[in-house]
Amino acid sequence: MILLRIIGYLLLFLAIAALGAEILMSVQAGEWVALAVGDIWAEIDRESIGLVQVGLERYVHPYLFDPILLTILLWPAWLVAGVPALVILLLARRRRQRRMFT
Repeated sequence: MILLRIIGYLLLFLAIAALGAEILMSVQAGEWVALAVGDIWAEIDRESIGLVQVGLERYVHPYLFDPILLTILLWPAWLVAGVPALVILLLARRRRQRRMFT
């Protein structure tokens, strides 16, 4: 359970950092600028997106990349990291022990 909590907190940290970057970019631009997952992935390694597309379409299923992964790549980065973080932290939370006899 401790490993799940660590992963959850790391994802939560990434979500907060992505939200902060999105807010900072929006303030600099003067209008709301969404920071999508695909934009971050393209900044890190643009060629790997094409490799993932070819691999998924050729070896797994073409439907997996085009409507599913492309939709996720267009979502805000804080949402993609934040929702799994909250789910993991909710599932891995510490539970208080109930005392039967006090």
